Amino acid sequence: MNWMQSRTPEERKAIAAKSVATRQKNIREREAQRLVDIEQRDSLKCEIKKLKAELDSLRKLEHVNKTALTLTGKTLLREEEIVSAANTWELATGVYFLIDSGKVVYVGQSVNVYARIASHHDKVFDSFAFIPCDKKILDSLESLYIHTLRPALNGNMQGAKHAPMPLDKLIGATT
Repeated sequence: MNWMQSRTPEERKAIAAKSVATRQKNIREREAQRLVDIEQRDSLKCEIKKLKAELDSLRKLEHVNKTALTLTGKTLLREEEIVSAANTWELATGVYFLIDSGKVVYVGQSVNVYARIASHHDKVFDSFAFIPCDKKILDSLESLYIHTLRPALNGNMQGAKHAPMPLDKLIGATT
């Protein structure tokens, strides 16, 4: 007689029920693992698709850059590089400097520096620079630079350079 036959009918029934429960549990676990595997497979397929698209884009960029390098001696920036180096429009507010032959010849201010510089047809300059700043300090900052640099193209008034704020007012404002 085997060990199962030596059991009572209630014990055999309990053993069979436990066996069925274990099989069902194993089936559920295998099914759950299969679903996880499918999800991981699909996720990897998506990632592969994205990487292939990126590789294709990089190959196109490489081709364009080779052409650009041949034509201009320079490569093109990627869109991400352009965007990361971009300034917001608010940064176009500031004090600007017109420069000729390595010397600041004019100091000005504007809430749209680029448009203002373009309007200086009456002044001779070969380059420009500007310092972005808040609108509230434009007069002060421009005045400080005019009084300090004394640029040739900024007007004279009673022997001093014309600035939005006189030097004595600026000095009094800081003390």
